[in-house]
Amino acid sequence: MAFGATGIASAGTMPSTGPTIAMTIHNTTGQDMILQGSDNPYGEWIHGPNAVLAPGASEIVTATNNDPRGIGVDVTYSLPGDAQAVFTANNYSNDTNTSGTRMTGRDGHFYSVYSTVDTGFPTMNAGYSIVMN
Repeated sequence: MAFGATGIASAGTMPSTGPTIAMTIHNTTGQDMILQGSDNPYGEWIHGPNAVLAPGASEIVTATNNDPRGIGVDVTYSLPGDAQAVFTANNYSNDTNTSGTRMTGRDGHFYSVYSTVDTGFPTMNAGYSIVMN
């Protein structure tokens, strides 16, 4: 399945004091996605993930920190059964990527998650789409 660019997230005014991440997450599964956790260990959420991401809905999750070397975050949602979608964004001066984005759990094989990096360090914009197989 091909995955087109999601476009650059429009997250409003982002701070200019350090690296930022804007993650646009699209739920195209037809199932509610329930937030299981989010990790931003060295920064702060500007707009954290929603508790529930409804079928067909999208959200823009934004984060920042003051470390000039970069920032890394992840957001985990559960789906029916024991499937979990992990959305990862790494925005570092030497590498900007979505490595670590994946499906987990016994029922994870029923879904696929696709990601793109639209802009890199210091202002990362990434797009994610989760689909049923």
